[in-house]
Amino acid sequence: MRLGIWLRKSVQILVYNLCISCAKARDHFFPNCPMKPGRPPAWNPVANLRPGVWTDVVALGSKARVTFPPAVRQRLPWLALAGPGLLAIAEAGRNVELLPWQDAGPAMLERVRALVDAADEAERDGIALAAMDRYLRLSLDGAGRTILPAALASHLDAEIEGRVRIVVLGARLWLWSERRWDAGRARRIALLQHG
Repeated sequence: MRLGIWLRKSVQILVYNLCISCAKARDHFFPNCPMKPGRPPAWNPVANLRPGVWTDVVALGSKARVTFPPAVRQRLPWLALAGPGLLAIAEAGRNVELLPWQDAGPAMLERVRALVDAADEAERDGIALAAMDRYLRLSLDGAGRTILPAALASHLDAEIEGRVRIVVLGARLWLWSERRWDAGRARRIALLQHG
């Protein structure tokens, strides 16, 4: 009996010190775990070298929901003001640029309308389909969450991967297919080798 108590205490101490990464398992099996879900704020040691640059992988929530982390919202003040939503522009490299709808959406609609109006009757449907495939309007709630429509989730491989890559460069914001982002990792690492 005493050995059982000692063994149980030893396991509790071991688990307390090592902790596991799965928050669900931690809550279920180890309710006294000192670790909190998520990462510490300074998990990225080079984030302050270039304050206008950020990248992170985010898991999709239910209904293909993407939540922009606080680090992204802090770097992009316009994201908090994107009440009318976002314009998503699908690009050929399995990425999507996101812009504030109020700044970019009406101008895009006018450009597409002008293209359709100037085209021959036989080309108009093709232009409209191409525009529908490339431009999407996303809503954004006050907590920095948006839902990816099925076409956009497919373009980003999000339905397969269950996650997307968020990239901030200056005042610009992209979502990338994590698979495509990984394919360019060797090229980006090579930039560090030549420094």
